[in-house]
Amino acid sequence: MKVRAAAWAGQFYPEEPEALAERVDALLAEAPELRFEGKVVAALSPHAGYDYSGRAAAKVYRALKGGLFDLAVVIGTHYPDREGLFLAPYDAYRTPLGEIPVAAEAAKALKAVPGASFSAEAHADHSVEVQLPFLQRALGELELLPLVANLRTAQEARRFGEALAEAVQGRRAVFIASSDLSHFPDARTSRGVDPASMDAFLTLDPEYLFLADRLILEHDAPNLRCAWCGLGSAAMALCAARRLGADGARLLDCTNSHEAGGEEERTVGYGAALLLKGGGGPPPWPVLDLTAEEGRELVALAQGSLEEFLRTGRSPGRRLYDRPRFNLPAAVFVTWEEADWKQGGLRGCIGTVEARETLGDATARCAILSAQDDPRFPPVTLEDLPRLKAEVSVLSPLRRIRPSDVRPGLGIQVRRGSREGLFLPQVWEKLPEVEEFMSVLCRQKAGLPAGAWREPGTELKGFSTRCYR
Repeated sequence: MKVRAAAWAGQFYPEEPEALAERVDALLAEAPELRFEGKVVAALSPHAGYDYSGRAAAKVYRALKGGLFDLAVVIGTHYPDREGLFLAPYDAYRTPLGEIPVAAEAAKALKAVPGASFSAEAHADHSVEVQLPFLQRALGELELLPLVANLRTAQEARRFGEALAEAVQGRRAVFIASSDLSHFPDARTSRGVDPASMDAFLTLDPEYLFLADRLILEHDAPNLRCAWCGLGSAAMALCAARRLGADGARLLDCTNSHEAGGEEERTVGYGAALLLKGGGGPPPWPVLDLTAEEGRELVALAQGSLEEFLRTGRSPGRRLYDRPRFNLPAAVFVTWEEADWKQGGLRGCIGTVEARETLGDATARCAILSAQDDPRFPPVTLEDLPRLKAEVSVLSPLRRIRPSDVRPGLGIQVRRGSREGLFLPQVWEKLPEVEEFMSVLCRQKAGLPAGAWREPGTELKGFSTRCYR
């Protein structure tokens, strides 16, 4: 029998069996007991040394404790030289607490997936191993399917995740994504980036997760090497969980090494979360769920960005924000109106229908564009500014709808060929009847016949907004 020996005992966790058992049990006892709806299908757990991320990891395994699982699929990371999914060429994994048998049949099924292969080199890493003592103390006897994923796209994560879900059909499996968050920024940057990454994960949307990661890294923050060290493993576990019915999520922790006593100038982020079946659905779309204080700051960002431009001629530029949700992808419209909302008039409205920038960057840019480049109005001047107020509308993702789905309160985009137009939900206040709303949208915004929205070949999309004034 080929056994993968414990390679990181004495470094990431205690080497002596009794000391290790005591350490893990103490962490599990310290973790709060949770009440939640639904069944745990997957979890995200960090993989640093127990002194740093052990408390966050323990919250995951306390939630799993006593679960009737017979298979734990642990998806690690840290194998950057080759893309793909790497299986372990072992019959068992050993820790100081004993051996865990590898699920040979599930591994064999995954090996048949293009891009999957066995690799002892990949499994020399610590990211799978550090999860195992927690599994042993929380769940007792079960089989293990150890994987290492290096996946660069949401499509690859979905392909491997769905194959994994098929490979474990008939088993009482739980998926554990072993990943830390940001690597090596200062603590302030970590506090702005890591909660954003967790919010993106909790949407259960792998495309949004990868987009959020890309936009964060494009800002080139000092010493920020990655926003996730295991983005592919997190996305793969998410996709596998979705395939097996996960429809909800629960955040357990988001912290960093500085908060555990490490350096302030060089941190690593840690997140812990559960993915649930029958859990009441995912949390609200994060950029549509700002607090009142966050909403006020977003409006202040729009106003400040325009004022800076009018005074200096320079745009504020892209940056990472202290508010984590300002670092998430978002589609935004910024509207400028006279200060008296009832009597005043529109002075500009421009935005985006797809999330291609962070919420903060999109708000700052559209605040300037809507005040300067809306062809319906003269550019706003510094003298105009005291009389104007900003409204920031944050859009949900656009979804295809049928003509019968059109209803008051829903934002609508109409498109046929190269012609398109969009009305925000606020327009229903002025055009409350469906027929009039859609006719004006087609004629005035899209340059189409009034009834085109009912005709074949016309595409309709609906969306909601959250407005901040």
